[in-house]
Amino acid sequence: MHINPKKNNPGISFLQGGGEMGNLIRNFDWSQTPIGGADTWPQNLRIAVNILLNSQFPMFVWWGPELITIYNDAYHVIAGDKHPKALGESGPKVWAEIWDVVGPLANKVMQDGTSTWAEDQLLMINRHGYVEESYFTFSYSPVFDDAGAVSGVFCACTETTEKVLAAKKIKESEQRFRTMVMQSPVAIAVFRGHNFVAELANNLYLPLVRRTHEEFVGKPLFESLPEARETLEPLAKELMRTGKSFPATEFEIQLNRNGQLETCYFNSVWEPFIENDVVDGFIIVAHEITGQVVARKKLEDSEAELQKKVQERTADLEKQNNLLDNILTYSSNGISVSEMIRDKNGEIIDAMTILANEAAIRFTGLPKDIYLTKSAVEIDPNLIGSPYYQMCIKTLETGEPSLIQYYLDFTRKWLELTVSKMDDDHLIHIFTDVTSIKESQLQLEKYVEDLKRSNANLEEFAYAASHDLKEPIRKIHFFADRLKKSLASRLSEEEIQYFERMEMASTRMGSLIDDLLNYSQFSLRPKLFEEVNLDQIIKLVLNDLDLEAEIKKAKITVEKLFAIQGHHRQLQQAFQNLVSNALKYSKPGQSPDIKITGSKITGKNSGLNLSANEQQSDFYVISIQDNGIGFEPKDAERIFNVFTRLHGNAEYKGTGIGLSITRKVIENHNGYIIAEGNPGEGATLKVYFPVPA
Repeated sequence: MHINPKKNNPGISFLQGGGEMGNLIRNFDWSQTPIGGADTWPQNLRIAVNILLNSQFPMFVWWGPELITIYNDAYHVIAGDKHPKALGESGPKVWAEIWDVVGPLANKVMQDGTSTWAEDQLLMINRHGYVEESYFTFSYSPVFDDAGAVSGVFCACTETTEKVLAAKKIKESEQRFRTMVMQSPVAIAVFRGHNFVAELANNLYLPLVRRTHEEFVGKPLFESLPEARETLEPLAKELMRTGKSFPATEFEIQLNRNGQLETCYFNSVWEPFIENDVVDGFIIVAHEITGQVVARKKLEDSEAELQKKVQERTADLEKQNNLLDNILTYSSNGISVSEMIRDKNGEIIDAMTILANEAAIRFTGLPKDIYLTKSAVEIDPNLIGSPYYQMCIKTLETGEPSLIQYYLDFTRKWLELTVSKMDDDHLIHIFTDVTSIKESQLQLEKYVEDLKRSNANLEEFAYAASHDLKEPIRKIHFFADRLKKSLASRLSEEEIQYFERMEMASTRMGSLIDDLLNYSQFSLRPKLFEEVNLDQIIKLVLNDLDLEAEIKKAKITVEKLFAIQGHHRQLQQAFQNLVSNALKYSKPGQSPDIKITGSKITGKNSGLNLSANEQQSDFYVISIQDNGIGFEPKDAERIFNVFTRLHGNAEYKGTGIGLSITRKVIENHNGYIIAEGNPGEGATLKVYFPVPA
């Protein structure tokens, strides 16, 4: 800051007054700044400075290309620690932290002379040694030099930080109030004005009056509830007049519910809204007790009946108490209750068994006097931090029951212990003897291993049997063919037919052996699944069957399908069987029309016999629909049986194993397959695969 030693310069008479800033400006050596001495300033700058010096409103001027700062007393409060260094300094330097906001506004004024206005503008300024959230309303106006060009920016401003932050707090307070009302566990409604307009009603209040949000909120109370005017209007007017809250216990009112008036009872509190000593509305907190009041009135009308019910209830409670005692005494399951012991910080450091039946004591293997008199840590010093301790803590924290199984050497029993939360300081322990179940489980695991070995042996046998069975058939076919050729000139028509029937039988036997081998292989669930694109599977199938489809002039339409987790080879075989059947069982003289489509449905909409979990799961559905010969609906399930054929081999060749293989493959993938059809109307085979999670 440059101080000018010259005094009483008549050329700066326009700088008179202005308090502290007027004195600083008059004594500032302006000749050391880009705008020059004050006696050389253009007339409009002098006028602007004179205006701001004699104003009680915060103002400043930025002058010249450097935007040199001149401001008044009212503004230096806004400047804070930047005062007085800001005087004579460039605007971008003074306000570097907010120049990205105000700089473009000032530049716009300087460039095209357009005034700007900003209301409650957020500025993160550093004026007290730290960056603070501040709000201002201000206007930038152009100041012209003697040549008529824009040479400066005049700003009148006011800080609105307190107003904006106060408004934010009010808004936040109102939002908290609204949230509190909407999330309240009791019915609350807010009414404003002398028409008692419903400003707010939570989701517990609206059911009480049997009105929707649209029917109630934003409307006068007695427009929504005309039947309640006679009862409520005097109370509302009295509250608005006196501003005194009042409780209403067992308040009786007639409300229109389901098209007819019902007598209802409420416990409620009416609280006034008072702003600036004026009652502007009220809040109603209500709890419907119609059921209780009606029940009580009925009981009051029949005291003898009430007494009888009390006695009956007391007898029931005694019966239940006796039943509970008997359960504890005679239950084969061990039942005990433990109480947590906490330190002064609330941390669990021990536990004490406060209740236990004989079975529980027997299962623990401890004497009764020790089990019920010593704490858990006294019985087992290593308890804290053990897996059992962690399990109990988890149950207390989450409320989820825990379960473990363990073997007691001295009883040679398997026990299952369930730990359940009673409250924050009590756990229920239920001991169950699961020896027979555990032994069955272990035996089952052994059976599974044995079955795996049997399956492996069966697979080896199938391969060996296939080779041993097919070799004689190949020889029969070979020697029959040679014999037929060598005797060709001497065979009668009947003998030639015998040879042909022999060849057909051997060929069919070979196909049957191949299908049996496939059936044995595909009956085993694959160990590893991978992602399989069914679009690619269908493409491969159609490529394999393209010659047959071409011969029959088949039309095959395929929609976009899905990707599932599965076994590529098994799925290809399954869909090849389905498409091959659709081609095979076509109507004579009519080209096959086959549609392969895909969709996604929920299990409960599938019509399948599914478990509860499957009912809630999604399934991909692939349908293979044809226009072939169809079948009787009663055969829809039978066609999946091994060796089942609905037509003679002369009409349609086959072994009756293909659909059996297909069903096995689908079941290996946790899926389902069904058949639908009618004679002469074609058939639809639907395959259901669970959608991968």
